[in-house]
Amino acid sequence: MTAPLHLHGFETSNNMKVRVALGYKGLDYAWHPIDPEQDRDRIAEISGQYLTPVLVHGETVLFDSAAILRYLDANFRDTPRLYGSDRFEQWEVEDEEFWARIVLAGPMMDVVHARIAGEELAEEEVDDATQRFQEAVEELVAKLDGQRFLVGESLSAADIHAACILQRVRLSGLFPLPDSIAEIDGWFESVIRHDRLRQPLP
Repeated sequence: MTAPLHLHGFETSNNMKVRVALGYKGLDYAWHPIDPEQDRDRIAEISGQYLTPVLVHGETVLFDSAAILRYLDANFRDTPRLYGSDRFEQWEVEDEEFWARIVLAGPMMDVVHARIAGEELAEEEVDDATQRFQEAVEELVAKLDGQRFLVGESLSAADIHAACILQRVRLSGLFPLPDSIAEIDGWFESVIRHDRLRQPLP
């Protein structure tokens, strides 16, 4: 019997990514929510570091959402692939993941990291982050123009990464979204519906 999967985390885009990937692959798992202000020592006990998500699969312990998604593809090969059907699609998926991490998530992380550090961003810094995020969303809309998914003919890690960043921003209200976001609502729903713990938008 395959060892059970245990996922430890809380409501960040990276935790959502792993939950969506598990749902898309049809893999059962136990979710162990933590209080990010109180439970970090427990995460360190499990994984040797303080960040989530953390996946425990038998004797294997992984952290970092990108590493976890690759682990799932490598070890559950009879489930839908997250990194394409050949090496060319894998390169494309990884390029789009990089874009999402740097361009789409970058403005959000600038604000979040400042808040965690107890810093107050100047109004012009907030305005700059907002503008960069809205421009990134417009670029995402253009990437999806005329196609169902970012790479190939099926959902991939690229879609999961981008959609979970949008979900996090929508739930937090961190930035206003451009009107063009409505053009990719169908794509967004097709991805985020795989998160069985999905929270409704405000």
